[in-house]
Amino acid sequence: MILNKMQFALFNKMEKYFSTSIANAIKLLLEEKHLYQNVEIEPLDNVFVEQQIKELFSAIKLQNLQNYSEFIKTLFSEIEWAIRNPFGQKSLPMNLQSDNVNASIEFIPPTVKLFCRNCKRIEAYNFQYGGDLLKDNFSDFTTEQVFSLAYQCQSCKSKPEIFVLHRNKLKLIQSGRVPMEEIETPACLPKKQTEYFSDAIIAFNSGQTLAGNFLLRVFIEQYVRSVSSISNSTNIDELFSNYSKNLPDDFKQRFPSLKTIYDKLSNDMHLANASKDIFNESRNDIVIHFEAKKLYKI
Repeated sequence: MILNKMQFALFNKMEKYFSTSIANAIKLLLEEKHLYQNVEIEPLDNVFVEQQIKELFSAIKLQNLQNYSEFIKTLFSEIEWAIRNPFGQKSLPMNLQSDNVNASIEFIPPTVKLFCRNCKRIEAYNFQYGGDLLKDNFSDFTTEQVFSLAYQCQSCKSKPEIFVLHRNKLKLIQSGRVPMEEIETPACLPKKQTEYFSDAIIAFNSGQTLAGNFLLRVFIEQYVRSVSSISNSTNIDELFSNYSKNLPDDFKQRFPSLKTIYDKLSNDMHLANASKDIFNESRNDIVIHFEAKKLYKI
């Protein structure tokens, strides 16, 4: 983005805050969001920063709050973002003698905490290297960028995991990940069927609620079959009856029934409702059921 001297003076004062806002957004996106989810960056979300901007704008005779807020937001959204790799060099010094300066915001993606499939726990991941996939091939893109970020588990030092983040002005979207995300599942769940539960959460987090409900249903059915003396039966009611007869009456009265959960999920699937409430209720009730089994030593 080409800035005049006054604009660049403002940008130069604000760049470290812009960089911090980008790094914080990446941390939020990788730690708490999932595939196809996004975060919107708000450049004026810090009271201290806002006060500094007020003082700066007052010095250059732009005292109106709306004026400087709009200008800062426009500046942040229109300017190019540039990854500075940990062992890379900073950009070359800008020619400040010129009337116009081509500026970009440099940032280093932060260390994040993610579930490691090798360590089987949440670990710190260090940023290793990254690039702008669009800029490397098309020079015209500045407000729409696609970043590839490589992160490595700090504990096991296994093969780096790659994230693809799509930037559209002030919005960052998690658009890809290699390998696919693995979810940390409750320890009380049966190990042989855990992958269905994990895949259900990934589907739900990616916006595929109907697929998530189907996979929770698969989890329940495959578990009930695995512990049944009539595992090859095609009568699902018979399977649940066989499973239930081995549970104490007190357990059945106090804790969620897998049959009831299964029926709710089946109804949602057949009607194609894709209910988020059904997914969340079912996921929680499944965990409660198996935690209770662990408590009762069943």
